Amino acid sequence: MSRLPEIPPELLQVICLCLDALSIVRLSQVSRQFHRLLQDSSALQYNIQLELAGLCDGQAVAASAARLELLKVYQAAWASFEWTQSNSTRVESEGNLWELVGNVLAMYRPERGFSFTRIPSPIRNVPSAQWSVPDVPISVKDFSMDLSQDLLLVVEFDEEKSATVVHLLSLQTGQAHPSARNPLLARLIQMNMPGPSSFQIRIFGEYIGVMAEDFDDDVELLIWNWKSATLKKHMRRADITSFAFLDSQRLLIAGLTTDLQPELRVLDIKGHISDMTGYVSFRLPALSRPLQDVTEIDMRIQTEPAPSWPAGCNMDEPFAVSHTDRLFVVSLRRWEAFQATEPTFMLCFLLSTLRDMMERSHDGGENRTVFTWGHWGPHGTRMLRVAQLPDPWVCFVYGQRCLLQTDRTRCKILDFNPLSPSPDRMIDERTVDKRRRLFLHPVTTSAPFTLTSVDIAPSAAVMLAEDAIVAVSTDEDAFTIFSV
Repeated sequence: MSRLPEIPPELLQVICLCLDALSIVRLSQVSRQFHRLLQDSSALQYNIQLELAGLCDGQAVAASAARLELLKVYQAAWASFEWTQSNSTRVESEGNLWELVGNVLAMYRPERGFSFTRIPSPIRNVPSAQWSVPDVPISVKDFSMDLSQDLLLVVEFDEEKSATVVHLLSLQTGQAHPSARNPLLARLIQMNMPGPSSFQIRIFGEYIGVMAEDFDDDVELLIWNWKSATLKKHMRRADITSFAFLDSQRLLIAGLTTDLQPELRVLDIKGHISDMTGYVSFRLPALSRPLQDVTEIDMRIQTEPAPSWPAGCNMDEPFAVSHTDRLFVVSLRRWEAFQATEPTFMLCFLLSTLRDMMERSHDGGENRTVFTWGHWGPHGTRMLRVAQLPDPWVCFVYGQRCLLQTDRTRCKILDFNPLSPSPDRMIDERTVDKRRRLFLHPVTTSAPFTLTSVDIAPSAAVMLAEDAIVAVSTDEDAFTIFSV
């Protein structure tokens, strides 16, 4: 006979706090004792609601009951977002280089340097903050940042040496970052003058990635361990269109197969510096017409990298977005001459979709290196037809959500949290591109998501932060931050 009923409730609660939400709920159905334990424990209810919301516990010292109530208010604020009722902050634009990462909005103007605004959240006890780094003697081409590591990454191009130069600075002071063994990283690249026309920059923990592309569509991808100043990858490839960090060990690269069909490649960061072999390929739907060259298709990956808050940091927040699983959005567009409109699509999927496919293949002894679209796409992704793609600088993905602007005064929040208890989840499969404008066959997908329509002030673009929607004014002279 089981002796579990004899265990003190306090000890049972400690044991249950080590379980995931589904296990706790199942245990509560075993007996009245366990059901009562769940009902009487704010800590257990808080843990369950955290996991269902895709959040993780923070550093706040408030009691579980208080954090549970804050969590309910926070979830309700996002579920019924109303810009006229939210806390709004107006920030004047101070340059033509903008960046939104996490909860920090940054701008750069050569004569003024960098200015930063930390987005507040009254519910999560995140205060507003503004600061600047005025004196930056660098010819800034692009930049990114990571507040959790106090890292400001600034890219410039040395035309005389034909080198991409990366400066590793403190986000707060603008001085050389104290954790960087060498705060200035440089690498010669083979591009025609005047050099790169655009950059893609990613930061993930101790790794940084910079992809340079010139007007001839030549691409070079550089991956460093920024703390040790070790160059991990330098690849010159015409078939790469975008990249992101999948996790702390692997890259996700958008590219084309040898027969010019779209694919996503999972590549280990470790290995030969210029090696692209040994990757795992996730094929996308076949195109309706063969490409003549790489420049005919635009594929770009959007995701929000996980923050790297150090252990014991003084972040007085009750909870935050969990990055154990996060959303990836791949935009696809084919450039078509003499067409009034171009077919544009967005492919949405979670990190867990790719990770689980690879783990099951490994555990089953297959070690599959190619996953066809039929193997992973129809049930693990959601393909959306959109009127137009956001501009490359628009940060519209955070956590498991993405934000799509449908017109100047309306946008939609798509939440791909697989544990969402919302009764409004869209679980039915949908088919797009029935006219086969881009793909060889109509594409049917069924990954579930929750859709929320939001009215906004007239905006040229909208962006998504952890605690806010950021609207760009129609004249692009200001940002308005609508916080929850």
